[in-house]
Amino acid sequence: MAQGDMDEDFLNFESKVNQVMKLLEDMAAANKSDSESAAKKPETKSEISQDNFIVNVRQDRTVLNRKAIYQKDQSDSTGPQQMDKYTFMQQMEQDAAERTKIRQERERIAQNFRSVGNDAYRKQNYEKAIQMYTKAIEHVKDSPILYNNRALCYLKLRNSKRAIIDADYVINKLDEKNLRSWLYRAAAYLRLGDEKNYETSIKFAKKNNTKEISYITAFQEKLRTDF
Repeated sequence: MAQGDMDEDFLNFESKVNQVMKLLEDMAAANKSDSESAAKKPETKSEISQDNFIVNVRQDRTVLNRKAIYQKDQSDSTGPQQMDKYTFMQQMEQDAAERTKIRQERERIAQNFRSVGNDAYRKQNYEKAIQMYTKAIEHVKDSPILYNNRALCYLKLRNSKRAIIDADYVINKLDEKNLRSWLYRAAAYLRLGDEKNYETSIKFAKKNNTKEISYITAFQEKLRTDF
């Protein structure tokens, strides 16, 4: 064997010996580390790291949140929701009954004022009649009769503009076909000398009350006579 080959074999052998020695040293160090770890006191709950604690708290919160959401979903889809609907409907019925009761009481009071107003009108006490009809309107604001009665009193007192206001309120807000309102409106405009609005009022009175043409014509004749 040549000298160069021997040198190469020796170097290879030396390298392998070094590798084996290094391996033995590593094994010994590993065994020592394992022994030291085994000798340590086992980890207790009090020695849990802050990171582990945070992770555990977050996990617990997630579980609690999921449980709360599940319970909410369960409650929303069962009895309480149906009970809420039932309670709402029951409350609506009670409110409607209460409103009806209040309305009936207001109408009773308004009727009393109207009766007093009618009595004052028959006695030609038109000022008092207006006061009574006004008090009645304060309790029932959607009665065409009350506004028409007050308009007639204003006509009797020759307060045509106020009569027009009451007549227009009925026509525009309550009953656009109301015969008395159109006729009182016509009378007020005739007294003011406004022929155009007078004729317009008579026109709509006839248009909206085709079965009352003869009555409207008689009313026109009476207006011309009285005025």
